[in-house]
Amino acid sequence: MKLMKTHRNLTHLLALAALAAGSITVLQSQDKKDDKTISYEELSKNVTTDPSPLKRESTHVASYADALESIMPAVVTIYSTKESEPQARNPMFDDPTFRRFFGIPEDFDQENMPPRKEQGLGSGVVITADGYILTNNHVVGGADEIMVLMPGDKTDRKATLIGADPQTDVALIKIDGKDLKHAVIGDSSHLRVGDVTLAVGNPFGLEQTVTSGIVSALGRKDLNITGGGYENFIQTDASINRGNSGGALIDAQGRLIGINTAIQSGMSGGNIGIGFAIPVNMAMGIVKNLLDNDGVVKRGFLGVFLKELDSNMAKALGRGDKTGVLVTEVGPGTPAEKSGLKPGDLIVSYNGTEAKSMPQLRLDISNTAPGSEVKFEVIRNGKTETVAVTLGDLQDAGELAMGGQGRPGGGEKAKPADFLKGVEIGELEDEMREALKLPEDLKGVVIRNVEGDSAAAEAGLQAGQVITMVNQKPVDSVKAANEARKGFEGEVLLLQVFGQGRRDILAVPIEK
Repeated sequence: MKLMKTHRNLTHLLALAALAAGSITVLQSQDKKDDKTISYEELSKNVTTDPSPLKRESTHVASYADALESIMPAVVTIYSTKESEPQARNPMFDDPTFRRFFGIPEDFDQENMPPRKEQGLGSGVVITADGYILTNNHVVGGADEIMVLMPGDKTDRKATLIGADPQTDVALIKIDGKDLKHAVIGDSSHLRVGDVTLAVGNPFGLEQTVTSGIVSALGRKDLNITGGGYENFIQTDASINRGNSGGALIDAQGRLIGINTAIQSGMSGGNIGIGFAIPVNMAMGIVKNLLDNDGVVKRGFLGVFLKELDSNMAKALGRGDKTGVLVTEVGPGTPAEKSGLKPGDLIVSYNGTEAKSMPQLRLDISNTAPGSEVKFEVIRNGKTETVAVTLGDLQDAGELAMGGQGRPGGGEKAKPADFLKGVEIGELEDEMREALKLPEDLKGVVIRNVEGDSAAAEAGLQAGQVITMVNQKPVDSVKAANEARKGFEGEVLLLQVFGQGRRDILAVPIEK
């Protein structure tokens, strides 16, 4: 769709610088951990698994009672309590008439009210006979007290938080127990869309509730359920409601395949048939990470910004499809830079596995232990290369100062047609660098104006951005940018730009 013709020029931007239809229903909380003395290797000796594929023979099923018989005693109710900030000050309490009407003492002091206690309700799944329970971080993370009620019991049991990971919403707790009924853990990698799913939990405090559905989709990412963390959800239409969080999603053979986590809801906040569960393989991977790293999840760190391909980007790279993930920026001093990865590299595989999407590749890297050597197959300037990288530790990486190098001089100003149709560029001078709050060592040319109805505007070019690479060639002046542009004979031009504190790569169709 063409944009209305406007002139969003740099002068206008510098002047400005001087001067719910649906939602994901899930509550987040902070991480907390307790001391523990068990390793994942020890835990795994008490875990019952059945990794065999689902039996999908086409036979009529009259009942799932047998499948549920083993899992239902392992699904528990979890109550959590934590202190929060006192209730906000109410000016009505200052009104003497209001105080008299409601019998509020004259010496009542709002400023020194005690903290409020928040209570949470959720579910969990017992995974070992001695009382290890898998649940969600948003059910137990940050809680001051966690109590567990076993099915058929009349007495709550106090639980200890072993570890929790807000970035995947997985948590592990422990109660004292012996010979407890526990889940048989399946292999979620065998799941297919259309497989029968059964959700077991305690919605609204209704213990041992079962609902049925199918796997509606796999690999759901970018839902922001974990607040920008790592997501790879199973989507199901088995009814999930408040209180189901942390409960079991099982297959038709009664094996645990996921941990129910969130729902897509309307204004009412109720179930509309779209629920999400963490695959059990992913959840158990986090459990291993927590137990083997003293309650902390260790994640691999590469040090790049990544981007999905669109049609223009694929055409610019000479690709017949949109497979692969593009490196748009490489952080200085990162494992990526040290290994030789470069902006503009198209990653097509990671350790021999196809790089299907940016979220999946990000998840795969994070799930690899720091210090591991991994291999990326990349396409660089039309040629396939293999780059070996030793991953760093994400926890130790901190915030990267992403930037270019050097400073251009001169004062040449290009006409719009000199670079791209509808795009005017200029030298990056000190005054402009200061006004745009750009890094001192950033090299490139600044975009002064972009016509709103141009192909460049539709591709994402904006006034105030700095072009740092043209056709994967670094540029530090208008002359260099124009030469790189004139030497390009394709239909879609790749530009690396810097804006809003980071770099990106844009694919701009050439308008004749």
